[in-house]
Amino acid sequence: MRFLLIALTLTATAAWSQTAIDLTLPNTADTELRLSKDCDLVRTVNWTNNIAVLPCDDLKFWIVEGSCGDEPPSGTTLLDSVSKSNVPTTRSGTLQFKVRDLPLFKNGESCPVDGKEVEYQLCASVPTTGSLGECSSNGRSYQKDDVDIIYDALAPDVPSIGNVAPLDEALSIRVNVADDANRIRLHVERADGTGGRNLEQSSEQNLFRVTNLENGVTYRITAKAVDAADNESGDSEAKEGIPIHTKGFFDRYVEAEGQEMGGCGAAAGGVAGGWVLAVLGFWLSSRRNRS
Repeated sequence: MRFLLIALTLTATAAWSQTAIDLTLPNTADTELRLSKDCDLVRTVNWTNNIAVLPCDDLKFWIVEGSCGDEPPSGTTLLDSVSKSNVPTTRSGTLQFKVRDLPLFKNGESCPVDGKEVEYQLCASVPTTGSLGECSSNGRSYQKDDVDIIYDALAPDVPSIGNVAPLDEALSIRVNVADDANRIRLHVERADGTGGRNLEQSSEQNLFRVTNLENGVTYRITAKAVDAADNESGDSEAKEGIPIHTKGFFDRYVEAEGQEMGGCGAAAGGVAGGWVLAVLGFWLSSRRNRS
């Protein structure tokens, strides 16, 4: 009998050492969920249940500021629960909640609140039956906090526009952003305020090439930083750029009135002239193919 009790205890311990509940975000390996100021934004978390011992109470899910415990704190709103009779057979599910369900807005604050960043834990816990049949939290209550939930209502730092390089009917623009941004929104317009255009790129791709501009026209450029919670910074200090016409082979050939350019003499004129016409023909053919 003693041997049997030891064997059962070891078996339960081995089962308990395995992962019992997993909390994961859909379509990503991240464990951090940032929430914006959109109070009705719905977010989803998946869970799987691999509990191999008998529960003696319900499986509960909740959000708390600070560390998870064995039970939800008093006054906490449960996200969901699974009755103890269904825990052995209910092996997966999803949790859905809105920004306004966070504890911050359950304590008298109205949603949204600007200028705050608060970190929470998503918790899962279920008490299980011990070796002597007791329902105890002493080493037997499974608690999980795989996912950090962050209410982020802080705007990222304002970016700065670095080098603005003129190109033919285009501008090359580099934007400098801080680490708290993950996207850049660029606005380009004529100096008179017309012809506005917006572009967006990842903060890791901070070099913009803005095409289809008019050479010789002054353009005004501003940028904003956007973070993972879709908070937007203020506008950067404006800079200006002027696209310029870049002279190619054909332009130089026309300026030279079709004459040779370089130090070759007239004796080589037939060969040089033929080479110039061949290159000109190739250039014109390439230009037609691109148009």
